[in-house]
Amino acid sequence: MRKAWCLMPLFLTAALALGLTTFARAEDDSPLEAIFAELSPSPAKDALTQIPDLGRRLLALRSYARSRAPLVKRWSWTEEEIKAFQGSAEQEALLAEVGEIAAHFAAANPGFEIYGRTKVRSLDVQIKNWNANQSVGAAGKEILQAWEEKFTGKEGASPEGASKTFWRWLKSFRPSQRARLAAPGLSRHGQARAIDFQLKKDGRIFAGTSVRAVREVWRAEKWDEKLKASIDAAGPSFTGPLKNPDEPWHYDYDPKMQVAAKKKAGN
Repeated sequence: MRKAWCLMPLFLTAALALGLTTFARAEDDSPLEAIFAELSPSPAKDALTQIPDLGRRLLALRSYARSRAPLVKRWSWTEEEIKAFQGSAEQEALLAEVGEIAAHFAAANPGFEIYGRTKVRSLDVQIKNWNANQSVGAAGKEILQAWEEKFTGKEGASPEGASKTFWRWLKSFRPSQRARLAAPGLSRHGQARAIDFQLKKDGRIFAGTSVRAVREVWRAEKWDEKLKASIDAAGPSFTGPLKNPDEPWHYDYDPKMQVAAKKKAGN
C-alpha cells in the first residue's frame, strides 16, 4: 500500500502530461480518465470504475487521498466477510447492546420505540447511494469545475510541477457544500462500526434519517437528547452522535469499549 501511494506523483506526471494542455468536454476524452486509470488506489479501483459521473468520481478519489488510516483497514467488508459476521459472537454482542438501548428508550418514552439499523451496508449499496445522492452530485460538480479551472488549458505547464500541484490541490480542496455520505468503501456502516437509529410510533417511522427530519422532528421535539440519554445509559460501545454532517441518529460502534467498560465496572 505504501509503495503504491509513493508512486502516485509519477503516475500523475504521465496522466497529466497526456491531457493538461487540451481538454475535451466529452467525458470519455477527459484527461481525468487517464488520471483515474493510473491513480485509483487498491482496493478502491473497482469501486471508482462504477462511478460514471466524473465529478462524483473525483470527489471519491479526494476522500481516498485524504484518508488518514490505510484504505485496507477502513475498507468495507466483502460479501464473504459480511456472511461470516452473520450469527457470530460479535454480531450477537452488537444486537444485545442495541436491544438494551431500545429497552431503556421504550421505558423512558412510553408509546415510542427506537430501532437500530444493524445490517452491514455493502459496498454495492454505498456505490448506488453515492451515484444518486444530491449532495454528492452538487459537491462533485463543484470539484470538477474547480479542476477544469485549475488544470486545463495550461499550455507550457511542467508535467512534474503539475502532478505535485494536482495532488496537493486534491487533498486540500473543500467543497462549499459538503457531501452527506462517506465515499464508497469508507462508510463505517460497511464494517458494522456505525448504527443509524430510527424513531417509531405504532410500528411506523416517526423520525427517520432525512435532512428535513433533523430540524423538524429530532431537534424540535428533543428526540436527539432522548436517544442520547438512552445511549449513555445502556450503550457503552457507542459514541456520538455524528456532528459533521449533522446526523443525530448516527452513532459509531466500537466493541472494545464495552469490554473496557466491563473491566472498569469490575474494579
